[in-house]
Formats: sequence, structure tokens, C-alpha cells
Amino acid sequence: MRMEGEQLHEQFDTGLKKIKHEIKNRLVLQGLFGTITSDDDPHDISRGARVEIHAKGKAVGISFDRKQIEGCCLRVAGAVLSSIITMVEELSVATGSHTVDR
Repeated sequence: MRMEGEQLHEQFDTGLKKIKHEIKNRLVLQGLFGTITSDDDPHDISRGARVEIHAKGKAVGISFDRKQIEGCCLRVAGAVLSSIITMVEELSVATGSHTVDR
């Protein structure tokens, strides 16, 4: 039973890391540097986590449930990715940043 719990916790941690990485990549594309925080409880992952982005004095955030986060352990996609895109665009508009050409 303990092994199963550790595996679920690992999926949650990996998913949360991938979500934060995806946000960071999208911030860079918008020419933004920001801080990404989460309020996950390392001892109780059942409630998921709230992720916030802070850049240029502005902040946006969203809560993801445990299932959404664990679903991102391989790659960020679907509703989670859509939410990330919306948050970064909202922050970009609020701070007056523009997309960086590559």
C-alpha cells in the first residue's frame, strides 16, 4: 500500500513540475520573467494545488485538482494547457508585454 502511495505522490510531483515548466516556457515567449508559486501540501495531495504567476507587479492564478496534475506527469495538455495559455496571455496583456519572435 505504501508503494502505491509513493507512486501517486511521484506522479503528482512530476505533473506539478511539468506544469510549472510549461508556464515558464510560455512566459519567456511573451518576453516575461516571473515567479511561479504553488500552494500544494506535500502531505495531502488529495486537494490538488493552486498555481500562481507573479510578473511585473501583476499576478494570476488557478487551482488544479489532483487528477489534472497527475494527468500532466507525461506532458501538459488539454484543459490544463488551455488554462496555462489563458493565464499567461492575461498576464501579458496586464503587463503590456509582447510575444518574442524566435
